[in-house]
Amino acid sequence: MYAETTVIYSDVLFLINFSLDYLCLFIAGRILNRFSKVWRIVAAAAFGGLYSFLPYTLVTETYISLPLHILSAFVICMIAFGYKSHKQAIFLTLTFIVTSALFGGLISGIFSLSDQYSDGAYTEMSAASFCVICVMSAIIVFSYSLICGKRIHTRSARIRITLGNEKSELNLLCDSGNLVTEPFSALPVIIVSAACLPYPYDMPESEVFPLPIRIIPFTTSAGGSCFFGFRPSKIELLGIAKKPKSIDAFIGIDTQNKSYSGYDGLIPTSIL
Repeated sequence: MYAETTVIYSDVLFLINFSLDYLCLFIAGRILNRFSKVWRIVAAAAFGGLYSFLPYTLVTETYISLPLHILSAFVICMIAFGYKSHKQAIFLTLTFIVTSALFGGLISGIFSLSDQYSDGAYTEMSAASFCVICVMSAIIVFSYSLICGKRIHTRSARIRITLGNEKSELNLLCDSGNLVTEPFSALPVIIVSAACLPYPYDMPESEVFPLPIRIIPFTTSAGGSCFFGFRPSKIELLGIAKKPKSIDAFIGIDTQNKSYSGYDGLIPTSIL
């Protein structure tokens, strides 16, 4: 008798997991309003593709493999989006896991109907089948990006500020109540948490702050106060599939709040 063997095509296995991880990272980021550079998501998806070989090269018990899978999901999310806080890291990892489970179950169900999925493995994966998966993924990503684009346009915005030789991208909450302006120029003020700015721009009272500092007063229902503010050399408004738009505004540094409901700051809707 001949022993039954299973042949695994490593290139196909990698491409399938790479594609699905990229898709799930994209959706998880949009759901939680987290944005990242394409190369970081590609690197995270590549790590996920390589990790997919582990179950076939190392046999482990469930009580070991399950925590290992959760840890790998956490690492994938940190590669793609970076670490900002414990809360955001946990929500991002959970969202990625749920999204991966939903899409993995959907594709497994489709292939099980065609007898191409059995005992936890794809028994046949032709080039045509893989192309179908890629096309389905592309359609879902495109459709979801349009929905998110509308949502971002009305609720949030991304900007890129140039600080010397550095560029920082910030995810901001649109606030129609933000009417703060710089007193001398009357330019609108984008309020940004100091925790989201690179050193030394996060320390407005420091002697090493590289730009001229302005005192920007503001008034709330609780009373009046002021921000330390500065004018970056360049501010660009970013959008999905749109050319960056230059805007003229001041940055007000908030040293008290580290986050605005998960956003890096507040942008006046008048700027948009």
